[in-house]
Amino acid sequence: MRNNPILLPAREAFIVNIEQPLIYIGALETNYHSLILDLNNLKILETYTDSTQLEQFGEKGRAGVIIAELKTKTPLLRLEEVLGYFQVPASRHHLKVLIDKKFINRELFLADVKQIEKIEYLEVTQQDILLSPFYKNEWVLGEKYLNIVTKD
Repeated sequence: MRNNPILLPAREAFIVNIEQPLIYIGALETNYHSLILDLNNLKILETYTDSTQLEQFGEKGRAGVIIAELKTKTPLLRLEEVLGYFQVPASRHHLKVLIDKKFINRELFLADVKQIEKIEYLEVTQQDILLSPFYKNEWVLGEKYLNIVTKD
């Protein structure tokens, strides 16, 4: 339900280092990898890809900009708010964050908490490294993360 290839590329199809368009939902900035939302609730208003159009958005918008709005009123929360909502201990707030074991930009994180199943503490194992072809070079054995698991 989250992947809508007409609007945005599937999350699983990308390696974390590929630049993505900046998405504005109202005044909130995000990108696809850092967004947890039922994409059926997202209405694309405008897409900017021309370099002259992108100048106004600065460095953040160099890969393109999508202007969108929600079809229904849905509260969207930033990372710290979501960690508080799920009562993640403050001692773990500094950890790198993943969504469904995929790397994200924590500054652009934006979520509808109804789309989150749980937040788990994850320590990278040798098996994680071997079974993850896209991120094999990104994982560090023993490194700790907060993994946000989304609902299907």
